[in-house]
Amino acid sequence: MTPTGTGAHDAARTEEADAILAQLLLTPESYADPYPLQRQLRELAPVYRSQMGFWIVSRYEDVNSVLRSPRIGRDIHKFMAGRFGGEWEDHPALRRLKSTMLWSNGEDHRRLRKLVSHAFTPRRVHEMHSSIEGFTAEMLDPIAERGEGDLLNEFAFPLPLLVVATMLGVPRDEAPALREPIEQFLKTFELGMTADDLLEADEGTEQTQEYFTRLIEERRANPRDDMLTDLIAAEEEGGKLSFDELMAFCNAVIAAGFETTTSAISSVVWYLWRDPEVLAAITEDRKLIPGAVEEVLRMEPPAGLSPRMTFEPVEYGGVTIPEGEVLIAMLSSANRDPERFPDPDRFDIRRTDNAHLSFSAGIHHCLGVSLAKMELEIVVNALLDRFSAIEFLEQPVFRPRMTLRSMESLRVRLIAR
Repeated sequence: MTPTGTGAHDAARTEEADAILAQLLLTPESYADPYPLQRQLRELAPVYRSQMGFWIVSRYEDVNSVLRSPRIGRDIHKFMAGRFGGEWEDHPALRRLKSTMLWSNGEDHRRLRKLVSHAFTPRRVHEMHSSIEGFTAEMLDPIAERGEGDLLNEFAFPLPLLVVATMLGVPRDEAPALREPIEQFLKTFELGMTADDLLEADEGTEQTQEYFTRLIEERRANPRDDMLTDLIAAEEEGGKLSFDELMAFCNAVIAAGFETTTSAISSVVWYLWRDPEVLAAITEDRKLIPGAVEEVLRMEPPAGLSPRMTFEPVEYGGVTIPEGEVLIAMLSSANRDPERFPDPDRFDIRRTDNAHLSFSAGIHHCLGVSLAKMELEIVVNALLDRFSAIEFLEQPVFRPRMTLRSMESLRVRLIAR
């Protein structure tokens, strides 16, 4: 296939690939199980330019290279102008994205990541271990007492939100109110975002702007031992962190810290407690839990797509992608590429060499990896300690998202030990 798709065969293949992509982005069936369609797309056209104007890259080797290549990065001005036109900065949600580390490159990215790394230290993460254990027990208590409930909305959502809120410095009683505006903002990450979605994202951004402005002002007046105080101190040392960057970081920490981990907790429970053999294995040998968590993350990455732009021409699979093109790296497809993972659709908690891409790679590799994995392992151990069985009361329904794919609820019955 060629970039221009001039040949009849290539044109037909592109048309078929576009039909598969449309199903992936727009149908309820794909939200519930996108992987068969991703496999079709990976086999048919692993590198191709869609009619939506962006390129899709779906094989592991190619996606891994895309994430690590200095010739590929993120240019929010071209990306947003291509999606929303020249007036995109009129939208508060899209302006917020512009200030995030997610959309920075080169020296600007190194500066931001260095500042954030100082606040997101291994010490601060390690110190959260006992707190997370306490939060986990506390939030399981009411569901355990009733014997059933919605494990996602009553546990998998409030737990990681409380964890990142505590680390950042958000008062506990104020954290739950951030869920709705943050989820509205996160709609900006979806390729199929509608005009109504963007309007809601703008409304959510304005709410969090007001909240974090007040919190930053309060923390400047009354410093504490938290991440926000550390970042404010960094800002005041020569103005290295602008107010917009500080605001964007607060938003990103809360958004990334609870949205992706909520999805991961739900997936861990769904995969481990559905399989009697797996459950028996991790119950007998808790040392298998880290590998089990990694395998769930491979099978169900909390973030399935990652946008990039080419800074110069690049070639993948014999196809040249020109400079200045939008490129979507399909992480969830890469994680199930049989060229990298033998029998990729089989859930194998003893899988070795499990170098999945669920936390991205290269300069944009997720800073919260160690915190997320620690939370997941604490949750699995706590559930094994307290319950002899977890029964699912219904099949989970998935929200209409592909980038940040997640369940709407997870209703369960808990059998105490």
